[in-house]
Amino acid sequence: MKTILFAAAAAVSFAAPAVAWEGRTVACFDKVWVGPTYTTSKKLVMAPHDEYKHTAKGVELVRYDAVYREYKHKVSDGHWVMKEVPCACNC
Repeated sequence: MKTILFAAAAAVSFAAPAVAWEGRTVACFDKVWVGPTYTTSKKLVMAPHDEYKHTAKGVELVRYDAVYREYKHKVSDGHWVMKEVPCACNC
């Protein structure tokens, strides 16, 4: 008697998930990696300036641009997000 009740209960529990899926696909998603985000700051190393250079042709005015050092700071780590994509079949 116990085995019959156990078998009936097992059959009902195994059949329940199959019966529960009677819906249709609402949306499809794909896993997308979003890289880490950074902020940057600059520090002036050498200010812009002009210099006179003596060459074989004479004296030339040479302009030097500013030189900066860039510092990178991590704001957040990379993570996975779910992006909605078109479904192959909307069944």
